[in-house]
Amino acid sequence: MNFNIIKITKFQYSVFFLFLFIWLYVRASRPELISFIQTHYLFNYENEFLKRGFIGEVIRLSFRNFNAQIIYNLSLLFLFLLSIFFFKISFIDFNKDANLNKLIFSTAVFVSPLTLQHFIYDVGRFDIINLLITFCVFSIIEKFYKRTIFLLILIFPLLNLMLLIHEASFFMFIPMIFGFWFLKNSYKSTVAVQLILLLIIIFTTYKISTLGLASKFSYTEYYNYLQNKYFFSMEEDDSSRFFSVRSTAIEVLYRDLFNTYDPSVKYAILEDTFRLGFAKKSIINNLILIFFLFPIFFIVFKIYQAIFKVSDIKTKLFLMTPFSTFILFILGYDHMRWWALIFTNVFIIMFKLCDQKDIYIEIIRANVEKYKFIYIFLILESFILGPVKFMHTFDVIERLDIYKKLF
Repeated sequence: MNFNIIKITKFQYSVFFLFLFIWLYVRASRPELISFIQTHYLFNYENEFLKRGFIGEVIRLSFRNFNAQIIYNLSLLFLFLLSIFFFKISFIDFNKDANLNKLIFSTAVFVSPLTLQHFIYDVGRFDIINLLITFCVFSIIEKFYKRTIFLLILIFPLLNLMLLIHEASFFMFIPMIFGFWFLKNSYKSTVAVQLILLLIIIFTTYKISTLGLASKFSYTEYYNYLQNKYFFSMEEDDSSRFFSVRSTAIEVLYRDLFNTYDPSVKYAILEDTFRLGFAKKSIINNLILIFFLFPIFFIVFKIYQAIFKVSDIKTKLFLMTPFSTFILFILGYDHMRWWALIFTNVFIIMFKLCDQKDIYIEIIRANVEKYKFIYIFLILESFILGPVKFMHTFDVIERLDIYKKLF
């Protein structure tokens, strides 16, 4: 009997998905959104245009009296949708002809601290919504890549929507979208359209980042405004208000790369990044992540190396697009979040390539065959370590006395 050949029904896939999702959710979830994330849902266009205010504006117009529980429930819905999409691309699409080695690879990716577990822990983050939009755009490109103008009409609003939700999507997801479009269609006329659209998206990103700064209220006034409107203490019984407003979350509306626009905001983006992102604690957390998850770095390197040997320039460029997120290491101090986005995008790229040519599936299958022990270790390690957070690594490490003494 060939144990490498496995037949899995849709029902069995559904049970397996629920089993993994529930297990990961129990391991990685938190009971409520952190106040920093909650605060971003309060940004809207009620008084003026604000960057990252689109989701808040939609919620403001959709709910007469919205509260923290509504936001949390919506966040769980987006998380569950992301889990379904991610399971589909990593299991169902990748395992059309089920194979034990491919299933091991899918499982290792799905349960990794750097993929779904991170998003479960960081539930409510706008990254989840923009990743869902990215999956949607990929599907549109896959279906209409031969119809350049029609495709442009479809995806242009979605790309702008991503930027309105979070302008840093320009580095997180948009390069992958352009890379995939170029992979599917690189005729000269289409490339010209792609370049023009890219220039428009760059300009839009710049305008959102600058025009979206707050001007009607000072930093203190806006903080007090949100506090008075949404804050209440835990003792009060008023479900129509938020639990907390985080002052540091509001700072994003009063600074750019080099300047602050309110005396109460001390540091510009780059200053804050180098002050916190490259402080002793952050450097140690980066080293901890690299040390414990070095097997992931290793297998991704080996797979990339093998794919590069057999791929053309279009595929090579597509493979490099997830690494645009490295730019965010100098634009934001939540480095663990950037690692998670990089590796999530890397695995998405791999699965999309496997949809294009069987040779990439064989490369991954052979990699698992060669390093099967590492993959099994990664699966077990994922449940032990838990999720990579946004500024810190693993809860099991944070509980250690030696870690506590360092800080």
